[in-house]
Amino acid sequence: MTIYKDLNDVKLDLSEFEERPLSKHEQKRILKQFKRKISLKTYRKKWLGASLAVIAVCILGFSLTLGKGTIANMPFTGETIEKYINENKNLDYSSYKTIIGESAENELGKLTLNEVMIDHDQVYFSATFEPAEHVPFDYQTQIIPEVRINGEDYDVRTGAQSIELNSRMFTIYNDIELSQAIETEDVKIEINYNTLTKAPDRTMIEHPWTFDVNVSQAQLLKEKKVFELDKLITLNNGDAVTIQRVVTSPISTTVYYDLSDSQSEEIYFSIQSEDGQVGTFSSAFTSNDTGDVSVIRFNGLQLGDQPYYLLPHDFEDQPLTEIAIPIQ
Repeated sequence: MTIYKDLNDVKLDLSEFEERPLSKHEQKRILKQFKRKISLKTYRKKWLGASLAVIAVCILGFSLTLGKGTIANMPFTGETIEKYINENKNLDYSSYKTIIGESAENELGKLTLNEVMIDHDQVYFSATFEPAEHVPFDYQTQIIPEVRINGEDYDVRTGAQSIELNSRMFTIYNDIELSQAIETEDVKIEINYNTLTKAPDRTMIEHPWTFDVNVSQAQLLKEKKVFELDKLITLNNGDAVTIQRVVTSPISTTVYYDLSDSQSEEIYFSIQSEDGQVGTFSSAFTSNDTGDVSVIRFNGLQLGDQPYYLLPHDFEDQPLTEIAIPIQ
């Protein structure tokens, strides 16, 4: 079964959002978050050919077919964070990851936290889960953590994926989107894996797997660059967009912009280098509500020393301006 067939077979059930009456504002906020993680993941498939991250309400995973004994006889294994970010590229983020290798057990089985990596306002986790004999588990089941960073609870959005290595071993991926970037070199992260999800069900774990880890992002901070643009541009249809800033790291590039003066929310960006190569985005959140910040992220794209430009376009990849906007 391919990842494309899995995507076609996904059934969504949003009933969990209706457990109590929601105001119109709350309904719109939830639908925007849903759009960020699901409908734009479909759009990313159009651009990149695969989706790599999912939220708890949209369970997406895939199995890897392996020969008998290939992994079953190994004492420890698991996929790397690089595979979660982009399985089609030969990425190496060894300089920015922290290897953990700690395990915790409860009645559901054994969970080993393999790696943790911080990238600007994103935190990635890779773990290996070995379910107990009596516990049913498959690639459609996700394990979702709560996190505290440097002693503070953060407003986070969580993506997840489970990859079946064999019938009794799974790689568990999570990515946490932070409400703001962490600027300290040394970061203390408390991870509480306390929820199992398999659409449409969501179950709290009675005895969660917990980890307290120290992670360094010193090298990432040295290489990260922030371009404060604060530039208002007028689109072909008369709408206005304010490009606030562009943040680039060895792992990704993120564009922040304001659509509150635009009638449409379907406004995106590509990034073009001086030599004409165009990078397409990996995920996006767009909103024209006052106070919301639209975000578009390019995984695996770091801006180097040559000039780069932003190219605004709509959902159908139609240009929205006649000129490219320099990132400087």
